[in-house]
Amino acid sequence: MNPTLRRRLICALALFLAALVQSAWADAMRFHGAKPDFLVLVALLGAMFCEANESAALGFFAGLLMACLAAPPTSGFGSLIVSRTLVAFGVGWLEERIFRDNALIAVIVAACGTALAEGLFFVFTPQHHIGHWLRGVGLTTLYNALLALPLYLLIRRCLGPRPRPDEF
Repeated sequence: MNPTLRRRLICALALFLAALVQSAWADAMRFHGAKPDFLVLVALLGAMFCEANESAALGFFAGLLMACLAAPPTSGFGSLIVSRTLVAFGVGWLEERIFRDNALIAVIVAACGTALAEGLFFVFTPQHHIGHWLRGVGLTTLYNALLALPLYLLIRRCLGPRPRPDEF
């Protein structure tokens, strides 16, 4: 099988499984008002193994699935999609230019990417009670950072390390 097609299928399956886990267990995993955002986490970590355009598609579908699961129809649907698409595109773009496969960077990407995605969502769709929103974003960012390492290792195991451009 073509390695690019294989990577895309694995990423699609990972997003689907993340959506299932998000809808089934994320509320049960709530801790002091924060719950993990598995879709953003899979999009960010998967983007570390994809080029920028594939990463944007990964972010788009993660945002679309999250919007279908969580957003009310009158507010936030498009904002979830756009914020996740932009952040995943940024991770894919940075992966091509700056950093390579590294577990510590995966934790940093998960934390910073979660905070940035939520910050962009706030810019597009301002929330009431900013203090409550900030606390929730901070705790969700911490939660995603803690889950990033095991999920990164699982995704890396399934996808394998990303080939360098000179290895094509």
